[in-house]
Amino acid sequence: MRNWKISWRQGALAGAVVLLGACAQTEPQSMAPPPVASNPPPVAPASSAVWYAVGFDSNSSVVNAEGQKIVNDVATFLQRNPASIATLIGRADTVGSNDFNMRLSHRRADAVRDALVYGSKVAPDRVESRWTGETRPSMATGNALAATSDRVVDIAIH
Repeated sequence: MRNWKISWRQGALAGAVVLLGACAQTEPQSMAPPPVASNPPPVAPASSAVWYAVGFDSNSSVVNAEGQKIVNDVATFLQRNPASIATLIGRADTVGSNDFNMRLSHRRADAVRDALVYGSKVAPDRVESRWTGETRPSMATGNALAATSDRVVDIAIH
């Protein structure tokens, strides 16, 4: 029988080769989050709905001062009409990828919902959040065209 004597360098080299081989066989993990699906209202609000719109800057989901005034108007309307609910529909223009715009419209709807629920103390069960990304534009535009009318959260009170 033969005695095999392995130095620490040979052992470290063998371990590194095994580790690199294991890493090479692992599939790369995608850093991109999974896509967000559109979430339009299942039924369009009735023609008797009262509509408001909160506008946003390009690539932004921050409710600005003008938007906050509209949120306050909506909260006042809901307080005076306790049987009413608000459906928020976040939208985006075609600047950016479809996935980015879907996420952006979702963040916009959430920002308005949070302003109503947490800022204006509207009961959460009276506010429904929806989003459509760039899939339901107010007017037809080409790709990558900024359209102020599509950078909104439409609010239907019904």
